Amino acid sequence: MKKNIIFLSLFLLIILCGIFYTLTNFLSKSKAKELEFLETEKVKAQITTLLPYFNKALENSDDINLITNIENLAKLENITSCFILDSKQKVLIHNNTSQWNTEKISQIYNIAITQKMYSLQKTTNPEILLISQPLTLDYTLCCTMSIKKALENAKYWQIKYYTIMTSITILTIVVFYFLAKLIILLPFNRTKKYLESQYLKDHNDDNYNDITDIFIKQKDKEAQKIQTLLQENKSLSKIIEYLNEHNKDKSLTLIILDSFKQIVYAYDETKIFLKENFTLNKHIFESSSNTTIINMVSLLNQNLNDKVTEHFQGFTITALAIKDKNTLCGIIIKITK
Repeated sequence: MKKNIIFLSLFLLIILCGIFYTLTNFLSKSKAKELEFLETEKVKAQITTLLPYFNKALENSDDINLITNIENLAKLENITSCFILDSKQKVLIHNNTSQWNTEKISQIYNIAITQKMYSLQKTTNPEILLISQPLTLDYTLCCTMSIKKALENAKYWQIKYYTIMTSITILTIVVFYFLAKLIILLPFNRTKKYLESQYLKDHNDDNYNDITDIFIKQKDKEAQKIQTLLQENKSLSKIIEYLNEHNKDKSLTLIILDSFKQIVYAYDETKIFLKENFTLNKHIFESSSNTTIINMVSLLNQNLNDKVTEHFQGFTITALAIKDKNTLCGIIIKITK
């Protein structure tokens, strides 16, 4: 029996490693996109601020102001170069004077010119992005931006996620092992001793059959307890699989509930849907500060609908029931603006 407990612990370890590895990769990629978005938004905001000055300088053929504004952009953190292209992909102004009157023949520059709108493109270098913004008189402002710092920060976050998930995995296995010994091994040993003592007292076949029946019933009870211990890992696995397949948009608030409506993962950037002191493994009714969420969870629990959507103060609240056949495994609540 002890060998079986060790085997179950190893089996649970493999399952948790798979779940947490998938979850860590998902969180790391989300963090990398978030950091990259923040960096590009800073540059976009600066370009938007200087856009009227570029257009005015082009209309007045004011080269001095053009050069000044180009140099101001080039001095921004993570910006590697800034220049203006005409409709034939020829460089009008560049922060590096040696690049003046050269031609940018790459396809990404052709796309930047023909799109006639703000665009963000990846270059052949995965650490460099091209930001383009149309200007007056059929000119286009282009800036190359390095996201190396954002990628490095994302790696640091990935290490943090792996450390946290590893700690949780080890703690879960240790707790499971000792609970299994307490719930399964000790009763099994007591039952085994009882059977041995009964067998020594009486060797007749009828008594032996009765003892065998007791042993089988006890074994069935312990097997049910093992299934109960593993039930929540199955539910969490279903939730993670759904999240990886369907997550496309960044949510302001994300709440994942297990089959008992307890929070297994959550964050709330709005600070208005969850209580400030909410903790994991607490029921959503105790942790939510919004009655709309509570009503939606109750509706999914009663009717087992696949999806419920509500609106609250300009936010869109979507609650999705994750089911295995007709059994509710958990609920994902996403809140977007």
